[in-house]
Amino acid sequence: MSTPAGASRSPYGWRMGSLGGTPVFLGRSWPIIAIIIVAVFGPRLGAVGRSPAYGYVVALGYALLLLVSVLVHETAHALAARWSGHPVDRIVADVWGGHTVYDATRSRPGATALIAVVGPVANLVLAGVGYVALPFVTGDTAQLLLSVVTWANLLVGLFNLLPGLPLDGGQIVSALVWKATGSKGTGLVAAGWLGRLLAAGAVVYIVGVPLLQGRQPDLTTLLWTVLIGVFLWKGASDAIRSGHIHEATAGPVDPVLDPALLVPSSNTVEEAVRTASAGGRPVVIVGTDATGWPVGVVPGSAISEIPEARRSATTVSAALQTERPDWVVALPSDAVLTDLVRVMGERSLPVAVVIDEATRGVRGVARAERINEVVGAELARRGRR
Repeated sequence: MSTPAGASRSPYGWRMGSLGGTPVFLGRSWPIIAIIIVAVFGPRLGAVGRSPAYGYVVALGYALLLLVSVLVHETAHALAARWSGHPVDRIVADVWGGHTVYDATRSRPGATALIAVVGPVANLVLAGVGYVALPFVTGDTAQLLLSVVTWANLLVGLFNLLPGLPLDGGQIVSALVWKATGSKGTGLVAAGWLGRLLAAGAVVYIVGVPLLQGRQPDLTTLLWTVLIGVFLWKGASDAIRSGHIHEATAGPVDPVLDPALLVPSSNTVEEAVRTASAGGRPVVIVGTDATGWPVGVVPGSAISEIPEARRSATTVSAALQTERPDWVVALPSDAVLTDLVRVMGERSLPVAVVIDEATRGVRGVARAERINEVVGAELARRGRR
């Protein structure tokens, strides 16, 4: 991992470096978990004959080593994704551990399962290395830190293998169901419901067992359980909805696209309108730069505001609504609507020009508003809205 001279900020947090060109971020929420670890474990790690600050320094060291473990976990995901042919966008360590974002347009069940399993396996390997190294480590502080981190990696690895989304084990279950049924959406729904069961079961067990034994649950344990339970339930619910959306968007992309007419931005509005009207059907006028690359759309409202007498002297660039550089979405010919929805969602695009990945030809203009209407209608038809 290479580290730049100075950390830069982004919507994802503080950039710490990169891994083979993939940016690695420390999420702005991560300090929260560090503060909690120091506050909870600092007083408990104090030692006789040591400074009062000793326990807090050790707890901070534990938080930093836990961050390293998270980054190893996410790096394993990223390397597996890249090995499987998926471009990796970023790695982020945050309050919930971390996440790796990669382009899953052409994902398959086998690759999805592989990418999911390597993260927990990396933690289990770290736990094994720590266990083997522990007898050879001298010094109370070093032994304490290595012991705690070893157990933490063991627990994190096993916890992440539990069979329910949003955990990695849930991704594996989702991939298996996807392989068996041929439907990625069905896999997500099944693994999401298992995730809900895990969340509810964990809370009931950790809170209910002490009560049945006539004991009050430990307050710290109770707070952690509720926090993790809420996280799991929300992630599982998001997965179920995502599964329903996958099922509703399993069809082709083209039916939701508006026909596009590409015109040089240097052309006049009069020429663009005349060409658009010649086809006999509504089209979206897309302005291009000198190289022919789409740079924005010409809204109908902008054309209406230009008097007809002035349209012959007004260029398309004057009426153009310039879009961001990433508004051009390249999709393979066999891509489904799910792929378009995912890309537009990741880029927060209200409008996009869709081009063929192989030929680079323009297929049409996609509008998030129209797609939402189509998907919403399909979800309502299925009784999933």
